Formats: sequence, structure tokens, C-alpha cells
Amino acid sequence: MRNSTHSSPVTGWIRDVVLASAFVAATAAAHQAYGQVETVTVQGIAHREVIELQGASVHGFQDTEIRAKLGGYVKTIGIVDKLEVDVGSRVKKGDVLVELDIPEMQNTLAEKTAVVAQRLSAVVQAEAAIAEADSVVLQSRASLDQINSRTAEKQAMLKLNETKLRRLSGLAAAGTIGQDNLDEARFDVDVARAALASVKADVQAAKANIQAAEASVRKVKADKKSAEATVTVARSTVDRLKTMMEYTILRAPYDGVVTKRKVDLGSYVQPAENNSAAMPVFELTQISKVRIMVAVPNNNVGKVQPGQAVIFDSIGGLEGQAFAGKVTRTAGILDPKTRTMQIEVHLENPAVDTISGKKVELKPGLYGTLTVIRKDWKGDDLLPVVPTTAVGKDSAGNYFVTVVENGKPSRRKVVIAFNDAASVGLSEGLKVGEKVAKSAQP
Repeated sequence: MRNSTHSSPVTGWIRDVVLASAFVAATAAAHQAYGQVETVTVQGIAHREVIELQGASVHGFQDTEIRAKLGGYVKTIGIVDKLEVDVGSRVKKGDVLVELDIPEMQNTLAEKTAVVAQRLSAVVQAEAAIAEADSVVLQSRASLDQINSRTAEKQAMLKLNETKLRRLSGLAAAGTIGQDNLDEARFDVDVARAALASVKADVQAAKANIQAAEASVRKVKADKKSAEATVTVARSTVDRLKTMMEYTILRAPYDGVVTKRKVDLGSYVQPAENNSAAMPVFELTQISKVRIMVAVPNNNVGKVQPGQAVIFDSIGGLEGQAFAGKVTRTAGILDPKTRTMQIEVHLENPAVDTISGKKVELKPGLYGTLTVIRKDWKGDDLLPVVPTTAVGKDSAGNYFVTVVENGKPSRRKVVIAFNDAASVGLSEGLKVGEKVAKSAQP
């Protein structure tokens, strides 16, 4: 890997050496003398400052090992495009990869489903008992109403007989009627009082019957709630078993390509839960989007940031093709073993070849060169360029040029973009058109 300060393998990025030679000749012709300081005019050229990172490789956006949560025997292998799912199969999200057979779980599910039916029957019976108890309550209340109406009748009869007795008692005292008539009236009062007492006893009995019926209603309603609770528990067990049964079918979690198949019909698959010995059933890679990954050496780590434009080219197997993108993310730290920092570029796949304009599928495993574009000078924003002799270096290690303004020289700090021994491109410190001393002044 190297930091390209002048040249790049990317098409259109190589600065024409002839241009530099022509520039030197042109500036030599333009030399002027300001006092004893010979000057040159700062020229501008199109230039790209890049960092070339070799060994960039293409990876699937996601790589997943498909493992079984439950242990069982392979019942069926999924079918895609009329063929069994195998290495190279392109599957869609949700496609069946494999179905497992777990007979004991199916038996348990059937048993618990029967328990649910039994518990539901108990609920129905409880509902019938509630209806019957409610009917008894209604009947008891109707009986009480009837007895209450009889009570009023007996009370009226008693009152009538008591009135009659008082009247006959007055007549007997006057000697108008005999003692027999008075005794008969007294007997009628006693009979009426006995009848009223009997009716009141019936009222108490009817009220007791109502209380008993209402208690029966409360009991059967409690029985119903208990039966409903057992139904809920039984259904929860069935639902849990059904959920577990769904794990017998392993599906593709996303659109991708099968990269490994490790089972056949009848194979026993070990459960992955709490089992380090369990092997993956399939391995799947997402290729609708890919990651281009490369390591950046420590001397260039500070120069690479997310969002910078990149070109992926010099790809083995895809000669003459290049793909543009941006740095998606950086690791942010260096690997202590290699002293490099990993960066990633995410591309939709297939990607567009910037040279031909055609879409090309990038296959995981391809590798090439990732060129990071730090800055692109073009159009009205050209890179200032001066002869090599015009750039000096002070005791602190800083580069400088001597700018001549109104015949007076002054030192100015600059930052070098490239140095090809004939000319120097300066990314900071100068503007095109300014005049500098041909030889840097100490």
C-alpha cells in the first residue's frame, strides 16, 4: 500500500508528465527580476490527491450460519427453481431451506390440544350450571312474590276478623247476641292470626331459598372462572408448542446465496441452544449489497474519513473495470498486531462500472485496489504549482516559499501535495497567479 502524491492507476488520474515539463519551460520564460530576486508566476494544473490501498476485498454484506434451535431429523430440503437448495442457490427471504421432523413434539402438541378441548367442555358445563342456577333464583324470587301477596291477604283477613270481634264484643255486652257468636268471632281471629304466621314462615323459607340459589350461582360462576383459567393455561401450552414447531422449518433470513450445505435427507441435526457441538445446517451470504474492506497503514490513518470518494479498480477477474463509491465507515482504531485501520465501502450490487456504464455483479472474494480521493483540483479550482527550487524547508521541518509582492519578498508556509523533482504542487499557502522567488530565500 502507498500514499500516491502524484500518480494513480485510475484512468484519467495520471498527471501528464509532459504538462509538468511544459510548465517548467513556460515559467522559465516568465522569470522576472524584482531587484535581485528572480521570480516565477505560480501556475495551476488539474490534479487529484489520492491514497492507493492495495488488497481491498469484496465481502457479502451479511454472512449467516443457519442453525437449528431444536434437534431433529431432516424431513425435507427446500426447493428453489425446481432444485433442492444447495451451494449456489439464490434464495429469497422466507424461502424454506430445510424442514425437521420431531415426532415426540408433534405427539405432545396433539395431547395438549386434546386437553384444551377438555377444558373448554368444562367451561361449557359451567355455563349450563350458571344458567340453571339463575333459573332457580328466578323461581325462588317468583315464589317469594306470590307468598308476599298472600301475606297481604292474610293481614287483611286478620284485620277484618279483629274488627268483627270488636263489634260482636260490644253487642254481647249489650245482651244483643249470645256468647256462642262471640266465641265464634274469637276463633276466626285466632285462625287468621295462625294463617298470617304461616305465611310469614313461608316468606322466610322463600328468602332462604333465594339465598341458597344465589350462592349456587356464585359457586358455578367461580367454577366457570376456574375452568376458563385451565383453558388459558392449556392454550398457552399449545401456543408454546406451536411456536416451537415453527422452529422445525428453517427459512432464509434475507435474499442471498447459499455458500455451504451440510445436511441431507434423514440427517440428524443437533440443537444449537446450549450446545457448542452443534453444526450449522446452511451458510448464507447476502450479495444484493457488498462491503469492500481494506486496511489503511498507520501513516495514512489520519487522512481517511467517512464520506470521502473512492474508486475500486485493478480487480482480478474484472480487468479494465472500476467502481465508484464513498468511504462508509472506519474502524476508528488500529489493529495492534498490524498497526492498520480497517475501512469499509458499501456498494449496491450489481454495481455500475464507471468506464463502460454497465452493471456488473461484484462477487465476494474479488480483490483489487481501493483509491481514496482526498482532494480533486479541477475547473476553476486548480492546484498551484511552482518549480522545485522555489520550495524551501526551515529548521522546524516546515516547507515555505518566498512570495514577492510589490517587489518585496516575504516567507510563506506551504503544504506539499506532490513533488516530482521538477515541480511541486502546493495544496495550501499559495494561489495561482501569485509571484514567488525562483529560489526559496533563507
